[in-house]
Amino acid sequence: MSTMEHPNPPLPPLTAEEFNDGAGYTYRGVPIIENEGGDWVFAYGHVDHETFADAVSDYDAEATLCDPTDPDQVEHLHAITLVGPDGPDGWFITWSGITAETPGAFPITAVTR
Repeated sequence: MSTMEHPNPPLPPLTAEEFNDGAGYTYRGVPIIENEGGDWVFAYGHVDHETFADAVSDYDAEATLCDPTDPDQVEHLHAITLVGPDGPDGWFITWSGITAETPGAFPITAVTR
């Protein structure tokens, strides 16, 4: 979905501090956030692929997930924040079709499981 397809304009870009407020864990100095489904892990900014892969591997080892993350799995993306159907307390991020030039875009590093 591009921002043009969403009925709400993007919110101002998240700062590292705002993004990291939701981070429950920091590994190798990288605050990481896992989505509710457990199939994505994120960090604010464009973290070095190897550093992020090692941080996610450490997180997964603590959570007893077996396979280490390979640096080739790491993606540098851009995301925007949108207000969800529940109002301002229900915001979410999307990266589908988002580029650095998209209004409200901020950099993220992500791994898909």
